[in-house]
Amino acid sequence: MKNVLVVLLAVGCIFLLVAGNLHWKEKTTVSSAKQVQNGTVSQDVNNEEETTTATNSDIDVEELTKLTENWPKDAREQYSKAVEINKPFTILLAGSNALGMEENSWSNLLKKELETAYGGTVKVIVKTYDLTSSQFIAEGKLGELKKLHPDITLLEPFILKDNGMVTIEDSEQNITSIAGGLLEENSNHSLILQPSFPIYQATYYPLQVEALEDYAKRNSIDYLDHWSTWPNPDSEEIKQYLMEDQESPNEAGHKLWADYLIHYFIAK
Repeated sequence: MKNVLVVLLAVGCIFLLVAGNLHWKEKTTVSSAKQVQNGTVSQDVNNEEETTTATNSDIDVEELTKLTENWPKDAREQYSKAVEINKPFTILLAGSNALGMEENSWSNLLKKELETAYGGTVKVIVKTYDLTSSQFIAEGKLGELKKLHPDITLLEPFILKDNGMVTIEDSEQNITSIAGGLLEENSNHSLILQPSFPIYQATYYPLQVEALEDYAKRNSIDYLDHWSTWPNPDSEEIKQYLMEDQESPNEAGHKLWADYLIHYFIAK
């Protein structure tokens, strides 16, 4: 009988020890959870926030805004506001496949330079379409651009794709639709127009380019005349900057085009 009591006491002691340990762990876990919930244990989070704040405070808004000297006035103001509230300013490069998607295409060269100059204050997006301007509108592609909520858009409005396919009047109407759609999505949106690349001894195409520049003037839209940096389209020299089939610029042509745009978007 004595041995039985000893065994029962031993079992009882073990039970009490186990139960006590489990209760202590439960209290500790609940207490820790409450501390995290109440923000009393948040050293890592606080450090991350402090780092972010320090980084933001290091941004020189005035110096960055100086780089936008050539931009439309409204775009400059919106950029400054975006930087001050730590909101990325979205720059959209859109148009036909003349933008190129290769590593050395002007769109990628410009994108890299913008991201280097402006750092995390800008978000640069490139969208290309192998379509005429009428096809772009008819297929609802404008909706894709609107979803990006761009703050500024550099548009090459499918002008070379429209050649022989879409009248100048219809091209202009399509540009108006694109401009209106982007402005509808963002009331502070700024649009910049540019022609596609020049081609050798074209007849009707230069007239389209002249009409595009005139359209920009009539509608108070900034127009980038990068043709001024290319050789005369009627000269043999222009061929040095184009692929043999004239379907796109070659590497030298993309760089020439990119250099002009980089100088515009990053004033130094």
